Amino acid sequence: MASFWPPQRDNRRCRRNRRTLGEGCNGQTSSSRLHQSRRRREADFNRWYDERHVPDLLAVPGFVSAQRFRLTDATGQDNPGWTYLALYEIESDDPDAVMAEVRSRLGTAAMVVSDTLEPTTPMGLLAEAITTRVIAEKA
Repeated sequence: MASFWPPQRDNRRCRRNRRTLGEGCNGQTSSSRLHQSRRRREADFNRWYDERHVPDLLAVPGFVSAQRFRLTDATGQDNPGWTYLALYEIESDDPDAVMAEVRSRLGTAAMVVSDTLEPTTPMGLLAEAITTRVIAEKA
């Protein structure tokens, strides 16, 4: 079953901390991360990512949700060399500060980096919402 990001939202307004920010999406940012595990370490990688890394990221102020995906070739395009996609929802008026906090924690006890992560493959993107999410009407 296909999944869509971010999680279900009111399609008229973006919300943060249970208060309406208005018709725009101020403060709504999505972060994505493409990554690959080291060969023969996939089970350990997934365990670390799910049980340690996601909780570490969600402990950073501004991160509100996380979801992981395994990439498929359903589009008919060649596999870009990554196996996994992680999507994070961030709610902050200053996403640069949120990411600076992530970088300050990375590699410390607050955000341990596993040796199961293939170090040459991670690629991340940060995108600020410019519209509200449009949801298909059910027939």
